[in-house]
Order: sequence, then C-alpha cells, then structure tokens
Amino acid sequence: MKVMILSSSDKIRTAENVAAVCTASGAEPFTYGDNGSCKSGLYSCLESNDLVLIIWDDKIIQKHEITFSTGYCVGKGKPFVLYRENKQIPPLCNGKAVVVSKKEDLKKFIIGEVKKNKERLSIETAKSKILEMGFEFSIRDFIEVVSKGEIPAVSQFIKAGYSPNICDKNGVFLLNIAVRNGHIKIATILIGNGAEINSVSGDRGNTPVMDAAAGGNIEILTRLVSAGARLDIKSKLGQTALVLAIGRHAEDTALTLIKAGADIDIKDDLGMTAKKYAGLFKLERVLSLMDKDNR
Repeated sequence: MKVMILSSSDKIRTAENVAAVCTASGAEPFTYGDNGSCKSGLYSCLESNDLVLIIWDDKIIQKHEITFSTGYCVGKGKPFVLYRENKQIPPLCNGKAVVVSKKEDLKKFIIGEVKKNKERLSIETAKSKILEMGFEFSIRDFIEVVSKGEIPAVSQFIKAGYSPNICDKNGVFLLNIAVRNGHIKIATILIGNGAEINSVSGDRGNTPVMDAAAGGNIEILTRLVSAGARLDIKSKLGQTALVLAIGRHAEDTALTLIKAGADIDIKDDLGMTAKKYAGLFKLERVLSLMDKDNR
C-alpha cells in the first residue's frame, strides 16, 4: 500500500519518523514537497497513492497543497489521516479524516489499512480473473460454475467476496447444488469458506447429507459427516437421509450413515422407519448392522 505524506518544511524530521512507521507497518511511504520522494505533480501523487497522511500543525493549513489535498480526499472518498497532538478534526476535513496523535496508534492504523488494501486488491484481481474466464461477475454465473464444477472459477468468486450460502431461484443452496452434481472438490471449497453444512433446500427440503444419500455419493457423504453435518433432519416428506438411501437400495450409503450414528427408528410421514424399509426391501447387510448395533 502506498502512503503519501504531507508536512510543513519544519516537520521534516517528523515526516521521516512517520515514514519509518509506515515502512515498519508494511506500507510504502512517499513524502511530498521540495525534498520529498514523490516527484510528480500533486494531483498525480494523490491519484497514485492509496492513503494520504498529513502531519498537521498551525503552519500547514496555510499551504495550498493541504487545502487541495483535503478537498480531494473528501470529494473522492479517499482515506486520509491526520497526525497531530489535538485529536479534534479540523473543519476543513469535513469530518472525514482519521486523527491519531501517538506513534503506536499510527502504526495500528497503518497495519489495518494495509490489510484492507490487500483484501481490496485480492477482490479486484479475482474479479478480473472471473471476466478472463468468460464469466460475468454475477450471482447467476456463480451458481452456474458451482453446478458445472468449474473449480478455478468457484475459487475466484469466493475470493471476490461472494457468499458460499447463496441459493438459486428455487431456494437451493450452493452446497446442495454441488452435492447433487457430485462435485466433491466444489463442496469442499464451499464448506471451507463457511457454507452452512445443514442448509435446507427450498425445493425438496433436503440437507446436503440427504442429497448425498439420495445420490449414493459416499465420498461426499463422508466429507459432510466429517464436517459435522446432522444426520437425522427430515425432508418435506418426513424422510431422513438414511430412509432416502434405503429407499434407493443404496446399501453402502446406508451402512455409512448407520456407522456414523444415524437414527434407525425415526418415522417418516407414512409411519415407516429406516429399519422397516430395510426389511421391506430385504437389504440384509443393512439389517445385520442395525441388529448388531441394537444388541
């Protein structure tokens, strides 16, 4: 992050100390003035730096550079900070400046601004990469890349600040979409960035665990279980993930859920339990494990 430092001629020593604080805080300081390191014109310096830092005293208010710079920052919404003993914001700054009076406070402020600047640059870079990949920077395209399993694009949408908990027009969350399409790497990216592990879709009332069970995707199911997903939530039809797996005769999926602690006695809207369905469909391995667990 580039910091432009403005001061009166008798504050050169202070400006040097402030520049040292900026450098120690991870910023790149440029001093403006006769002996400064910023050699281009005032407007160019203001445009090319990310933060303006003014060492404020009674003399500096008389400099036209200060009047212009404060007006520029106020008008453009550019961050600027005043380093002065009096913490009151001068009227010229229109209440927009941050005032610090101690070197320690200045360092904390600069460190915070460096962090925010890195985040902003990361977002801008991600946006550019999304456009280079041929996608629009939109929720619609974010949902599309999740559905298609476009791993690099999904990563860039996350870096650009999009929430992993977005849902489509039918109320289906991104994690559900990834699971239904069998994209374990996409699901892992979403979970790692804060996706709600028990998100309930608006169409079927399914959680990601239910969708994984219904699709017989043991790899994704195991990933969800390891992330702490709940196993016994009911869908709109009162079915648990275990009932969905058994209903599709997906024995290995059902066994995975039982071993993970899924309840075999929860009744669906028809009054049937997972154990009764397993008996109905003659899923011997499932019944054997259920009986073993009940001993």
